[in-house]
Amino acid sequence: TLQPVPPDAARQICYAVPMEMRGSFLALMLKDCFKDLNWLVAIAKLHGEAGLLVTDALPQTPYFWAIHLTEESHSNMHKLFGRLAEEESKQPCLAKQAVQRGTRCMAECTLGDDGAAWNRCWVLEKVEDLAVVLFVDFGRSATVPLNSLRKLDEDDIWAIKPLAQPFIFQKEIVSARPMVRQILRGKVVGPSRLEPHILSFTTYAEEEEEEEALS
Repeated sequence: TLQPVPPDAARQICYAVPMEMRGSFLALMLKDCFKDLNWLVAIAKLHGEAGLLVTDALPQTPYFWAIHLTEESHSNMHKLFGRLAEEESKQPCLAKQAVQRGTRCMAECTLGDDGAAWNRCWVLEKVEDLAVVLFVDFGRSATVPLNSLRKLDEDDIWAIKPLAQPFIFQKEIVSARPMVRQILRGKVVGPSRLEPHILSFTTYAEEEEEEEALS
């Protein structure tokens, strides 16, 4: 006999973890670029009140990338972006044959209406005159011309761990998506159900709405 489906279960939507956020994918990136996997463990320890600077949000999903705003992250941003600005002016473009899957380099990342910024990137795929890359400090993948990639292989630049990390909204809502460069204030409430390094986050606005609904 077929059992009726509870109304709440019928309305429930399950979101697949985006490829760029999966632990197996990030482990490969860390191995190629940083030669160290400890970042995956370190980012999972964040808990409690936090301010997050959104660097990318995946449309129609509750997943997003953000930088946890601390004195350390601010120092790393200042150090990294200053160094990238210096390297951009003197590093040569990579030859087509030098670009392979797993190559670490730098390219210009478009940041919506705010222009573009040079960032460290990791080559995911090479297709004729194009490369699919992951901008490791923004959590954003993009397709860029091969001739726009520049050499960036100095170990001291890659000693700074990725700035952004993956998050998911606790209520798994997809409305009112945060825009890039928006600062969210709220609480990290623990690991997500599928990947422990993806942390669940709730904003103070969501908490206030829930309190009003219960009152």
